[in-house]
Formats: sequence, C-alpha cells, structure tokens
Amino acid sequence: MLSKVDIKSFQEFLMNAWPAEQYFFLNGWILRFTKGVTYRANSVIPLNYTGKSTLIEKNIEMVENAYSSFNLPTIFTMHEYFEPKELDGVLKRRGYIEQDRTNALLMQVQNLDLKHINNEFNYEIHNKRINEFSSLLAKFTKRDRYHQEIIKEITNRIIVPKKCFVIAKWRGETIGTLMGVLNPHDYFYIADVFVNPEFRRQKIASSMLKTVIKEWAISNGAENIWLQVELQNLNAMKLYKNLGMNKVYSYYYLRRD
Repeated sequence: MLSKVDIKSFQEFLMNAWPAEQYFFLNGWILRFTKGVTYRANSVIPLNYTGKSTLIEKNIEMVENAYSSFNLPTIFTMHEYFEPKELDGVLKRRGYIEQDRTNALLMQVQNLDLKHINNEFNYEIHNKRINEFSSLLAKFTKRDRYHQEIIKEITNRIIVPKKCFVIAKWRGETIGTLMGVLNPHDYFYIADVFVNPEFRRQKIASSMLKTVIKEWAISNGAENIWLQVELQNLNAMKLYKNLGMNKVYSYYYLRRD
C-alpha cells in the first residue's frame, strides 16, 4: 500500500490528468466544476483541511451552496486520507450516499509482458482526442455526444502532463479506445479503455495498452502504469490483475442531490 503522502500525490496526479473547468478552494478542500460531466471533474477533493473542526458543518453548507449555484449535486471524492478524519461521518449524517467504490491499480512498466499483441487489428496513437475516439464512446457508453464534447474539452486542458489517445481498428472501423496521460513523475495514467462489445475477448484492450507502452510511453520516460477501476467492473478487474497490476489504494464518492 502507498503512504499517506503518496496517495495524496496520486490525487494531485489525477486532477492534472482530468482538469476541471472551474475551481474553488475552501480551507484546503478543492472544489471542481465542469458542467456536471463526470464525478471526477465535478466533486470536492478533500486533500487537506485547514479550517476549524467546529466549522465543518458550515463549510459543507458553503460547498453545497456552491454546487447548487451550478445546478449540480454535491459530491465528495473520499480517498483513504481525506481531511478532516470525521468528514465521512458528518457527510453521511447529512444524507450523503456512498457510490462507485474504486481501486487504484499500479505496476512498473518493466514488469508488463509486452508480448502477445493481437496483430489482427490495427492500433493508432494520436496526440489529441480525435472524433473517432469520441464517437465510439458516445455510441456505446452512458455518455452521449454532448458529454463527449465536454470530455474532449477536459482533455484539451491537459497541459503539463503528456497525453496520447489510442484507437483500435478493424477493416477501417474504430472498435477500441484508450487514453494515456504521462505526468512529470513518470507515472503513466490509463483511462477511457473501451472495446466494442462485438469484438471483446480478443485481447484488444491489453493489445492497445501494450502497443502504447512499447511505441509511446517508454520512449517518453514512463516507469509506472496506473489506473482506476470500479469494484463492480469485474471483467476489467480480472484483465488488469492478469496483466500484473496490484491495488495500491481505494476511494469512493459521497453524493447528495
């Protein structure tokens, strides 16, 4: 398991890999707003708390008013070292409900077996989120074209980390996606891994990952691979475990509408 400092650093990595449209800071808490698209870009990150313990309820009310002004639910991202330590209990007493418990997985690049790529498919690496990438996700996931445009805006705001976007193709048709963000500390973050349901169980997801590691990440200095998987996504958990990735910390969301 990672230390307290490491886990807080990973939360910073994640914010840089998924930059919100607007920020507000309140006694060490970081409030993020992005038109309500994705929990990550529209939640409170309680990395630190510099306020008084007697004013937690008042601060939460200020947070709720802020999100209400955007017509958004209030969501807290609760990593393992949120502050203050009583925050979880206070929020639950106020009616917040736990959602989407997630594991962060990590492995060293040198430990990834880069063989066994399914070369029946073509893999392209792009430096921006192209329309084919967004269109596939809009067609098959819960986020439609409008949401994908907002997500494209989010990825356009990634400035300091390096980024890339992988698509898998079959006879000219885009059938898979993967996004990678490499931060200045040589951690390569993986997101938006998706394969058209008609093409699953053909090692396309792992082939996209291995391809981008071989052809892009290593040459850019990546030393570690990390990503996040919701516990209910059993297929993804199995895939990454088979690749050699291990849990290093977990988090969950607390939400009140």
